[in-house]
Amino acid sequence: MYDTRADRPADLPDPPSREPESFLDLLAGLEQRPDPGDRSHAIARYQAWIARNSTASPDLHAAWFNLGVELSAAGDKAAAIGAYQNALALRPGFYPAAINLGTLLEAAGQPEAALSAWQQALQPDDARADLIAQRDRLAEAWRTEQQNAARVLHIGCGAYAREKLPPLFRHPGWRELRLDIDPAVKPDFVASITDMPVIADASVAAVYSSHNLEHLYPHEVPLALREIHRVLKPDGFTLIQLPDLQEVARSIAEGRLDDPLYISPMGPIAPIDILYGHRPSMAGGNIFMAHRTGFTGGTLAAALIAAGFAAVLVQRDVPTFALTAVAFRSHPNAEKLAHAQAQMLRDGGQSAVLYTPAA
Repeated sequence: MYDTRADRPADLPDPPSREPESFLDLLAGLEQRPDPGDRSHAIARYQAWIARNSTASPDLHAAWFNLGVELSAAGDKAAAIGAYQNALALRPGFYPAAINLGTLLEAAGQPEAALSAWQQALQPDDARADLIAQRDRLAEAWRTEQQNAARVLHIGCGAYAREKLPPLFRHPGWRELRLDIDPAVKPDFVASITDMPVIADASVAAVYSSHNLEHLYPHEVPLALREIHRVLKPDGFTLIQLPDLQEVARSIAEGRLDDPLYISPMGPIAPIDILYGHRPSMAGGNIFMAHRTGFTGGTLAAALIAAGFAAVLVQRDVPTFALTAVAFRSHPNAEKLAHAQAQMLRDGGQSAVLYTPAA
């Protein structure tokens, strides 16, 4: 546990409590608890104290740190990571929180984030051998991992969020390369998906595209799919997700053009939004949200086959009005097809249909 008395000069009195229970009172109370191993009691006490002292206490960073220790010991690593991050937000460079955060992030398969956390605790003239050794060890391991990792090109990536990638690509064996036409989202590469000269031929193991192709004009779709085919390694594949106009058309035929079909993070989505683009976003000036083409399962597969792909799995997810396609650059064996079904297609969705070039 972290006791802020160690941070204060001997002649500086403890700050007056702004709440009935000061941080030092909290620590004293937890030291006297009947069962020191009762993490749930300590977690609840720290959470309650933080809620009461959200802005008032100079000890707030220490409370978040101690909460992180308790959460980690209780097995809630994700919540512990959040607690340590809050401690560092309140006190950048706080050495104990940076070390613990880096350790958890490394164990969670996020070495780049762990390296960043440990680096945050180092000052330019820092001589702490243990932290420097941790940083250097992880930096070397990260470089080695990046050299060996399979690369997935995330096209039309938007603002960074690791959760945007399907679970398959969040595995440490994959390295994400981000490409977008909008420089404001800070991608690794700024380019249109119809023309990606910054990406070398046969240089990535996979390409991921989520709701991008419908933003192109129909004549641009073959250009984009040929570019995806070009950058893939011979045994590579692309995973594409976009709206299923066949299912949307059912709602339109029933006269429900403006009725919300589902609620997205951007708000209600109606058939007209899927056909032409998200209206509130476009009204706000984001013309990138306009839709200019669309697909059914059959037309998406046909477009991928025409672009040179050897086989395409297409699955319709009726409740979400979505299509998912996995297209292989070279013909997949039974093992690859089974892996695609298990890892990339929705469990419980409609059966996937396999398309191959006509003989």
